[in-house]
Amino acid sequence: MKQLTSMLVIALVCASVAFAASPSPDVKPATTTKESSKFKAGGCCDKADKKGEKCQHPCCVKAAADGKVCEKCNAPAKK
Repeated sequence: MKQLTSMLVIALVCASVAFAASPSPDVKPATTTKESSKFKAGGCCDKADKKGEKCQHPCCVKAAADGKVCEKCNAPAKK
């Protein structure tokens, strides 16, 4: 009976080690600022956002008050 109990304990220990060593499910990497930013890269609003501040240009302040992004400073690049 002792031999059966010790074999059971060893089997449980081996199973728990194998479970702990198994790889975790794939986790998506965090999105980069470039992908998730609502501002044009390199623009005044983007630079202020990276510093953790809000852009102080009058046109940007007015747009932010309306809950929008300044179209003048964050317009898409022309082709």
